[in-house]
Amino acid sequence: MEDDFNLKSRVYWKRMGWGLLLGFISAIGAFIFIMLMDLGQGLFIAKMPLNWTPFSGPWWMIIIMTVAGLLVGLIHKFTSAQQLDVFDAVNNGNIDYKAVPSSLLASLISLVGGFSLGPEVPSGMLAAGLGSWVSKKKNMGPEITRTNVLSSVSGAYAGLFSSPLVVLIMLLESDHKQNVIYYGTLFIAILSAVIGFSIFYLFNDLNYSSLLGILSPPAYDLHLWHLGASVLLGIVAVPFALLLVVSNRIFARLAEPFNRKPVLRSIIGGFALGVLAIIIPSSIGLGTAEMSVITSQSAEIGVVLLLVFALVKIMALSGALNFGFIGGPIFPMLFVGSCIGSAINLLFPQIPPGLAWGCMIVAVPAAIVPIPIALGAIGIVIIGLSPTNALPVFISALVAYSITHGLLGAGQETPIDS
Repeated sequence: MEDDFNLKSRVYWKRMGWGLLLGFISAIGAFIFIMLMDLGQGLFIAKMPLNWTPFSGPWWMIIIMTVAGLLVGLIHKFTSAQQLDVFDAVNNGNIDYKAVPSSLLASLISLVGGFSLGPEVPSGMLAAGLGSWVSKKKNMGPEITRTNVLSSVSGAYAGLFSSPLVVLIMLLESDHKQNVIYYGTLFIAILSAVIGFSIFYLFNDLNYSSLLGILSPPAYDLHLWHLGASVLLGIVAVPFALLLVVSNRIFARLAEPFNRKPVLRSIIGGFALGVLAIIIPSSIGLGTAEMSVITSQSAEIGVVLLLVFALVKIMALSGALNFGFIGGPIFPMLFVGSCIGSAINLLFPQIPPGLAWGCMIVAVPAAIVPIPIALGAIGIVIIGLSPTNALPVFISALVAYSITHGLLGAGQETPIDS
C-alpha cells in the first residue's frame, strides 16, 4: 500500500504522530515508574551498605519481603495481575491491557520490596498496554496498533536501557516480515526511541536506573585469541542458563500447591527470600548497584563466593517469579554475569577484565532472553567498550543463545522470556 512507508502521505504522518505521541507518553510513564521504584527502594534498600559478606543482611528484610508478599498476594487474589510477556506483545503488536494496571502495582511492590527482579517487564507492560488501549479506543487496525505498541515500548526501553541503538536491534530481532510495512513501522519506532532516550537523558543527573558506565574495566588491546576465548565464554554461560531452567522447574513445583492460594503463596515466598537476603545480601534487588562492588572487590571475595553469589541470585530470581512476584530477568542476570566474569578473571588473569566481564554479562542473559545482539549492545553501554573490543561480546552472546535456543531448545522452556 502506498501509505505504508510514504513520507508524502498524510495517512503515514498521522500514523507517525500517534506513534511518537505514545512513545513520548510511555517514556514519561516508564520514567515515573522507575522514579517511584528508586524512591521506594531508597526507604529501605538504598540505606543498606553494599556489603557482600555472607550472613550480614539486615534482619528486617524478612519483615519487608513478607509484607510485600502479603500485598502482592492480595493483588493476585482480587485482580487479574500477571507476568505479561512484553516480547510477545512486540511480536504480535498487542497485549492484554486490562491486566496491566494491577500487574504494574504488583511489580512496583515487588521491586520496592527488594526482590531479585528487573524493571524492564513492568516498563514494557506499561508501554505496550498504553499502545494497545489507545488503539482499541480509537478503533485502529492491527498494523497501526502494532506501530503504536512498538513505538510505545521503544520510547520506554530506549530510556531504560540508556540507548536507542539497543531498541533498534531489539526490534530487528523480533518476529517480523521483511517488507516495507515493517520498515515504515521501524522508522516511527526509532524516532520514539530517540524521544524516550532524550527524556531519560534530560534527567540523567537523577541517575534513575541508568546503565551508562556501571563498570569501568582497564582498556586492553584486542588479540586474535580473544575471539576464540569469547566462544568459550559463551559456552561457559550455558550451564548457568540451564541452572535457571532447572531452578524455575523446582520453584514451580514448590509453588504449585499454593497457586490457588495466592496470598499464602506470596507470603511464603516473601518470607523465604527474606531469609535468603539475610544469608546472602547480594540476593536483594536488581543487582546493578552491586555489580561495581563485586567486580572491584573480586580478589577479596574469591572465586568460590563469586560463584555462590551467582547461584543464589539465580535462585532468588526463580523464587520471586514462581511465587507471584512480577518483574524482569535481565537486570539480575547481568549481576550473575558479572560474578561469573570476575571469577573467570581470577582463575585466568591473562583474560582482561573487560573481556571477561563484557562477555559473561551479555552471554548469561542472552542464553535465556531472545535478544542476544541487543543484549550485546547493553553490555557495551554498561562497560563502554570500543567498537573493536565489542566484537567478542557479540560473539559470546550469539554462541550462548545458539546453544540454548538451537541445540538444546531450552530457552523457550523458561517462564521469564518477557
